[in-house]
Amino acid sequence: MPLHILKKTAGFAAIVLPLSMMAMAPAHASDDNLSDAQQKQVESMIENYLMDHPDVLLKALQNVQTWQMAEKTRMQDEAIAPVWQELTSKDATAPSVGAAEAPVTVVEFFDYQCGYCKRAFDDVMAMADDDTQKIRTVFLELPILTPESLVAAKAALAAQKQGKYLELHRAMMGSRGKLSNDRIDELAAGAGVDVALMRKDMEGDDIRKELARNAAMAKSIGVNGTPAFLINGTLVPGADMERVQSLVDAGLEKNS
Repeated sequence: MPLHILKKTAGFAAIVLPLSMMAMAPAHASDDNLSDAQQKQVESMIENYLMDHPDVLLKALQNVQTWQMAEKTRMQDEAIAPVWQELTSKDATAPSVGAAEAPVTVVEFFDYQCGYCKRAFDDVMAMADDDTQKIRTVFLELPILTPESLVAAKAALAAQKQGKYLELHRAMMGSRGKLSNDRIDELAAGAGVDVALMRKDMEGDDIRKELARNAAMAKSIGVNGTPAFLINGTLVPGADMERVQSLVDAGLEKNS
C-alpha cells in the first residue's frame, strides 16, 4: 500500500518510533517544520518499521475501519432523528396502520413499480395486519423509478382522502406489469374508489407537497432506492426482510 495513503490513517498514532526520532531532531525543527532530508528520514523509518511489524499496520487499519463505521453510524443516526420525529409526531400525515402508541413502528419507503417492493409486500402487510396493536406500519410513497410510479403514488394518496388507501395500495402492489392510467383507474374502481374524484384530488397541492417531503426525507437519510425501511429509527436498506423482522421482534421483546 502506498506510503502517502498510510500516512493519512489515525493508526499511526500508535507508532512511537518515528515520534521519538522527531523529538531528537535539532532545535530549529521543534516547530514541526522538518527539512526535506529529515522528512525523508522519518518517512523511511516509518516504512521500514511497518515492513518489519505488519501486525502494527493491520491493527492501525482495523482501528481506522472501526472508527469509520462508528462515524458513519453516528452521522446516520443524527440524520434519522429529525425524520423519525416528524414521522411519529401527532401531525404526521403519511398513511399508516396501527396504534400511534405501538411499541414498534415500521416505516417503508416504496415505489409501486418496484419489483423488490412487491416481493416484500406480503411480509409488510403481515405486519400491517397484525391485530395485537403492537406494530404500527407507515407507508411512504417514494416514486423514483418511472413516470407511472408518480401517477400511482398520487392515486394512492388521493384514495386516502376517501378512506380507501389500503384497498388501492393492495391492488396496485398485487398488480403485475406497467401501471398505466387505465390500469390504475381499473384497480381503483375495483377497490371502491370514486375514480373521478381521485383524479381531481391527485392534482392537489397537498399531495405534491407530501411527495416532495417524502423525497426530501429519503435523501436526508441516504435512501436512494426502494424498498427501504425504518424500524424504530433503525435504517434497513433494500428488501432485507429477515433484518426487518429481527428488529421488529427485538422491539416487541423489549416492550413485552
